[in-house]
Amino acid sequence: METSVLNHPRIAEIVDTLVAAGGGRVTYDTGGGGRETLIAAGAQLAAETRAPLTIVEARVLHSETRAFVREVQPDIRCAVISADEAAFQPAGSINGVLAVHADVLRDVDVRQPLLAMAHSADHLIVARHDYSDTTLDALATPGLVLRLRDLRPPAPRPNPVAVPTPDMEERKQWFIGQLNAPFEQDVASFEDLAEMMQNVDPGEVRNRIAQIQEKYAGLSELARQQLAASHTTPRTRDAREHGQEQSAVHQHQGSQRPGLT
Repeated sequence: METSVLNHPRIAEIVDTLVAAGGGRVTYDTGGGGRETLIAAGAQLAAETRAPLTIVEARVLHSETRAFVREVQPDIRCAVISADEAAFQPAGSINGVLAVHADVLRDVDVRQPLLAMAHSADHLIVARHDYSDTTLDALATPGLVLRLRDLRPPAPRPNPVAVPTPDMEERKQWFIGQLNAPFEQDVASFEDLAEMMQNVDPGEVRNRIAQIQEKYAGLSELARQQLAASHTTPRTRDAREHGQEQSAVHQHQGSQRPGLT
């Protein structure tokens, strides 16, 4: 058992609730810190009421339980006993705070003696699993629940939509300006445009592209040829002229080839 689990907000909340109510019951998942919650709540309630604490727990856990109590509330009077020992206690001999882990109620012979002990105690706190015996449930109220999912860290929230910064807004306006510029004007490289598009509303980009397409579709064939020529690179121009020269050579050779018989 580790006292560090008491720092978890949900466990701390249950401990405070049990102490404020003067007792109660916590039903928990295996590995969910139920034993730590039981001991911490019992020890704190005993300290606040200046009453002795009696913990009924499996014998193999007695040393660990005593060490836990010394760490969280070193000044209280505390006895840790087994269910068999509790069954031989004289009726009405237990007062103060009684903390019981319901695993000890698997033995049917100790259920009635422990029920009588619970009646004589001033305060009763029980920790149990869903499958544990319910003999003490009616006396241990309120009933609280501690699930493993309560102890898991919350799932990370999706990143909020980035609020445009002045720099982003400036780049957005630059990109829109490029789309609005005449066809003859040089534009940024593909990489620059791709970077700009990350910070521009996709719907706005689509609208501008549609406007450009409409503007291009309205041009005459001559205007399109002039536009294409204005954006032709030297390499593209050389390749096109070379192709024209090759085509002329082939045509000239074909005209000199003798006819077939």
